[in-house]
Formats: sequence, structure tokens, C-alpha cells
Amino acid sequence: EVLQAPYVASAQLAHFAEQGVVDTVFGPAGLLLYGINDVVIAWDFLKLSFERVHLDAVLEKWKTKKNDFIDACLLAGTEYCLTCPYLNLGHFQPTASARFNFDAAVNIIKQAPLINWMQAFPTEEMKNDHMDGYCICKVLVHSSPVLHMVDNTVRPLNSVVHGSPQIQVPWDFSSIMGEKLPNSLYYLMASGIISYKLPQALAKGEWTDKSQPLVDTAEFRSLISDLQDYRQRALGLIARHLQASFQKKNIVCKAFWDPVRPNAQMEPRIIQPKRLKKGLRWRITREAVEGEMRRQNVDQVDFKFCLQWHAHEFNIEGQLYKDITKFGEVTFSPDQNSLAAVVHFMLLEHLELVADDGGMTVLGNVLKESPRHLQEPCLVALEMMKFGVLNGELFEAAQVDRPFPEHVNYPRHPVDPWTKSVLLLSRVMSLVPMRLRSDMWNADVEFDLACFHSLVRVLNRTLRQLTEASLASILLKDVQRVKLLPQGFMCASPKKEDHLQTHAVLPTFMLPLACMGIVCQFFLRYDGDPSLFVQELTNRFPCCAQPKEDLKVAFLFWEDLRRCVDEIVEPLGAEESADMAEDMKLASQVLHQQQMHLGIFPDAGTLRGDEHRRVVEAVQNLNAHWHGGR
Repeated sequence: EVLQAPYVASAQLAHFAEQGVVDTVFGPAGLLLYGINDVVIAWDFLKLSFERVHLDAVLEKWKTKKNDFIDACLLAGTEYCLTCPYLNLGHFQPTASARFNFDAAVNIIKQAPLINWMQAFPTEEMKNDHMDGYCICKVLVHSSPVLHMVDNTVRPLNSVVHGSPQIQVPWDFSSIMGEKLPNSLYYLMASGIISYKLPQALAKGEWTDKSQPLVDTAEFRSLISDLQDYRQRALGLIARHLQASFQKKNIVCKAFWDPVRPNAQMEPRIIQPKRLKKGLRWRITREAVEGEMRRQNVDQVDFKFCLQWHAHEFNIEGQLYKDITKFGEVTFSPDQNSLAAVVHFMLLEHLELVADDGGMTVLGNVLKESPRHLQEPCLVALEMMKFGVLNGELFEAAQVDRPFPEHVNYPRHPVDPWTKSVLLLSRVMSLVPMRLRSDMWNADVEFDLACFHSLVRVLNRTLRQLTEASLASILLKDVQRVKLLPQGFMCASPKKEDHLQTHAVLPTFMLPLACMGIVCQFFLRYDGDPSLFVQELTNRFPCCAQPKEDLKVAFLFWEDLRRCVDEIVEPLGAEESADMAEDMKLASQVLHQQQMHLGIFPDAGTLRGDEHRRVVEAVQNLNAHWHGGR
């Protein structure tokens, strides 16, 4: 079984160990700080052995008490607090190559309590920097909220002193941990239905993007800002089921590029949970879902199923379409497929793939014709186009005074049409997963694709958060509905029989690897003997199980996305869409020329039967051209 800790995993493990819920705790030695007596720190499965540390043995070695040991660890430095500057003096570190001297930290604590040393810093600024970290870390060690097994409530670890009915925590405890959330939301977190990001933002009033991307670009920072609406929607979906204070809460957005000490004149970036309109009243019954499955001849609820269902009902003014504008609440039958359909429809609504009045949209109309196994990559591609980050243009460094390193040989402006086409083709195809062996990626890494996938990752995380929020918004009305979800309902692991399908009931928006884009670039740049290409492809990418067949799927995805863009241009007439269509036309010429040279393109075996007629015709024409030219 897996449980997501509501706050700090180490504190939750300490509680489980105390209550006998777990027999063994595996992790870093720092778990000893939370009072866990035995921690396994390493396994050697070949030798059938393990290493462990025992708290009593550690205290005996240093001849110290538990509280003093904790204080010594704080002085030594943790992820929450800085190392005491006195420990870096030459007296304690006699040689530059010496390992950190923990004896010094223990000896300092034996001489005087931690609070005394906090008064000995040379400047007030240094004192404040260290003091805040030490105080926060000590609160986390002693009082991190955990799910208590006795009464199934979330409250601080070691929070009740014997003989006192009051919870013993600092008066400003909420400034560290945030406001207490409803038990129903903690339940969804512990069950793994919603990740920590959205509840944490509502509790603390902070949304932090501290994880720096592999490559920091101007486009990445701009996308973070552009995704603000989706984040506010996700927060609003949850907050509308909480107290009024959460619904109007100011949430400060922080990012890794923000200065450590912001200028007083800098305006903080603040968002609030979006006050959502009533929305469409999806009314889903088991009988209706089963009937539509029979009509479409499918056995799974997914984006294509819901888009096709909605389009059919819209065209015939069926019951699904009539119900969504009627007065009332969203309702569904108590079964897995009905719940999945509601979540998919809500997500499509918030992504504007279904109109506010329940009608069809241009984007939803083109997406419904994409093949089922490529729906998620296609949706991500359309979203990236919506935000203007899927094209063949060069990426820009985030800071003018910190350009990209010279040794990566990134192209410079102006970029020639062929290079622009290669960049666009490889970026698009990199959205398609590959079949990989359980081995290291023993091949090149493309700098441009590293830039691009930094954008893909932050977009996919946001789409997943919006999915989680849609599901949580339904379940917070009645947490008993959690029982409708099967185990692994968001499992993104590919099926053995089909690497493009997962076991998930809902969209996972799994963070993809850039492998297909790298293989695509190798294909496009290959100028050797065509008869040797497949062998060189296999040798160049030993981690790829079936690179040639996966390339065919990527080519099919390109043809389908090009169809989508062409169909978008006609009704919308947007200049950006027209430019993208022209760029894809030129890129297709580059691709088809290389396909004819190497003789690799989608064939009848690549098709699955639900592709758009135009895509099927494109594949047939390529095959006919190839066979006619031989």
C-alpha cells in the first residue's frame, strides 16, 4: 500500500514506526531526528545484506542526549537551515580536504545550548538568516502534522504534552505550515488522488516554482506566467468546496529566478483561486455511457470518446447536450466509467475544447478526429500552439548577460529554412513516446530538445493539476465516491501490448522523454548509404527497442497534427495559425524528401483504423509514390 504524507514524509514515518504500522523504515540517516530508533540506510540485494543506524548507538557514540543531538545536527546544517559559520573555521577544519567535522558541532552544543549560540553572530543579518532556519527546522522535527492512526486526524506530531488537553505548538505555527485544511482534502491527499501542490498553495498562500529547468529560457519564464489562468482554475475548483477564506486567498507566486531579497519596489506576483461560473451541468448516466460505447464500438472512456459523444449529441440535439445548460448540479451514476466521463468533460470544458454554452469549438472539433492512441500528445501540441511555444524558432536565453554556452553549438539568427524545419519536426515528434529498454540512454542529447521539453514538462504538470482538481472537485462533495476509483487509476505505465496506451482511467499527462525527437533528428540529418540506415539507427540508439517502427508512428503523428493545423486556419484565420500551417508545409517537404531517400514512412501496419481520412490518404500517397519511383 502507498500513502502520501499530508506534510513531511519523515514525520509520518516516525508516527507509523511508533504505532507499529511499519516494521522497517528505509531512508537517510536524518530520519533519526524524528525519533525513529532504527533506520535502514542501504540494501545490497546481491549479498542479501543491509546497513542500518540505531539512534541509541549514535547517542552513545557522541555521549549526548537526543535533544542535544538534534541541535548539533541543526548546527551542522540541513535542507532547511544553514551550517553554523563557526564550524567552517580552520580550528574545526584543519585541512582543506578533511571531511566535515561533526565532532565540532557536538562539542559546541555541549558547551552551551543552541539558543546561546544564536546570539553570537557578528551581524544582525547573519543572525536572522540562521535563526529563521533553525527555528523552522526544529518545529518541523518536533511538530510536523501527520495523519494520526488512533483517531484518523491530521495534527502535529508529538503535539500533546501528557496532562495537558491543549496542542503544544508555537503560536505562529500556521506561518510555517499554513492554515489547517478540511479532513476531506487531507483524505484525498493521503489516498494519492491529489498531489500536494494545490493544497499547499491554498494552505500557505504561496505557489513556488523553485525547480530550475534543465535549460532556462525566456520562453520558459513566459510560459510560467501564461499558465496562471489554468492554475487559478485548478485552485478555484478545490477552493469552492472550502471555507470562504480559502476562496478569496491571496497566493504569492515565487520562482527560482526571483532575487533572494526582493527589492522593496518589486510588486509581488499574486493570484487568487478563480471564482468559476456555475459551468456546464454534465449529467452522465451509466446507461448513456454504455449506449455510447456501443455506438462508437469502444470499451474505454477517454478524450476521443467524450469529444465524439459530445459532437454527436450536439449535432442531433441529444439529451447530453440538452442537459448541460439546465438548472442544477453535475450528476453521474455511481460507477467508474460515469465518473471518468464527468472528469474528462470537465477538463475539456476548462481547456475550452467545449464552449461555454455547451457547443463545439474549433480545437475540440479537430482533436476528436485524431487517433485514440495519439490523443494526449495531440492535445499537448495544440495547447503549446495556443501558448505560442510550438514552432521552429530558436529559443532565447532567459538573461541577456548569460547566453547559451558556446560548446553546445546552438544555431544563431538568422536561421535557414531547413534548420527551422528540422527543429519543428523534431520538437513535434518528441511528444510521442518510444519503446525503451531498461537501460541507460547511451546516445546524444540535443540542446534544443532539452529547452523544448522544459516547456513540455511545466505544461504537462499544469494539465495534470487541472485533472486532479476536476476529480477532487467532484469527490469533495462526497468522499465515499473515492471507492469508485480502481487501484492505479492514474497509473501512467504503458501497457505491455501497446506502449501508447496506459492502465490509467483518467488523463495522466506523463512527463515525456525527448528520445523520439533525438531519433528524428538523426533520421533527418542522415546522409549515408540508405541501405545501412536501419542498422546504423539500431547501433546508434541501443536503448530503443524498435526505433524504426516508432519512427513510423511519429511520422503518422506529424501528418495528423498538420491536418489539425490546416483545419484550424480555415475557420479562425489567425495569422499565427496561418504561419504555423506554412511552416508545417515546408517542414513536410523536408520530411517527405528524406522519407523517399531512406524508404521509411507509415504503412498499413502503422494505421489503427480510427485515423482521419486525410491522414490515411497521405500515408497511401507516400507508399504509392515510393513504390512507383522504385
